[in-house]
Amino acid sequence: LSGLSDKTIELEVIKRVIPRMSKGNWLFWGIMAFIGFNLIWLGLVERFAPQWVGTIIGFLIFLAIFKYGPREKEEEE
Repeated sequence: LSGLSDKTIELEVIKRVIPRMSKGNWLFWGIMAFIGFNLIWLGLVERFAPQWVGTIIGFLIFLAIFKYGPREKEEEE
């Protein structure tokens, strides 16, 4: 790891910590992140910004998890 940048090392550490997920896992964690973000928004931010803004941001978080979540390794035969 001596020749790699800090960003590359950080990504490698994250890849080792976060387990690989199937589409069902991505869907589950995306929905949980959406709900969790909206509950936090309701409790802390709704006084300053409307809930629909939180819903849009929560949906973007859901899409990011669903699209960029750790993939399962391809099994070689």
